Amino acid sequence: MLEALLQFALKLCPKPLKKIWDKYENIWRYCYYGLWTTVISYVTKIIGQWLFGLAGYTMKQTVPNILNTTVSWIIAATFAFLVNKKYVFMSKTTERSELMHEIYTFYGARLVSFGMEVMLMWLTTVLLEWNYYLMAFLVQFLIVALNYVFSKLVVFKKGAENAQNAGEQSAEIAKSESV
Repeated sequence: MLEALLQFALKLCPKPLKKIWDKYENIWRYCYYGLWTTVISYVTKIIGQWLFGLAGYTMKQTVPNILNTTVSWIIAATFAFLVNKKYVFMSKTTERSELMHEIYTFYGARLVSFGMEVMLMWLTTVLLEWNYYLMAFLVQFLIVALNYVFSKLVVFKKGAENAQNAGEQSAEIAKSESV
C-alpha cells in the first residue's frame, strides 16, 4: 500500500523532479519509508503514553518512559527492517544464512541507535523535563540519519549496491529517452 502510494505520487511528478528522484532514488526511498517508520514510532509512543496514563503513570517516570520507548522501538524497527529490505535496499537473499546475517546486523545496529534513543528520551524528558512529544519527534530525526548509515554501509550493503546500480541505470534510461 505504501509503495503504491509512492508510485502514484511519482507518476504525478514533473520531469525535472522525476530526474532528481532517479538520481537519488535510494536516499529518497529511505526518507519516504523513514518518515513512515517515524510516524509508527511516534504513534506507538502516544498510544503507550495514553495506556500508561490510564494506569496512573507518566512519561516523567523512568520505568514507564523506558518501557514505552522499548515497545515503540520494537514495532518501528520491525517495520523498518521489512521495508528497508524490500523497497529501499532491494535486498534479495537466497539463503537462510544471508537472511539471518541481515536480521542480526540490522537489529544489532538498531540496538545501538535504540540505546541512544532511550538515553536521549530519558535525559530530555525525565531529567530536563522537556516536552515529551517534541522530544519524541526530534530524536527520531537523529535516529533515522544514524540508521541510514548503518543500513547502507553494514546491513544491506549488497542490496544497496544493487539498488544504486538500478537507480543509475534508470537515470541513464531516462536521460537517453529525453534526448
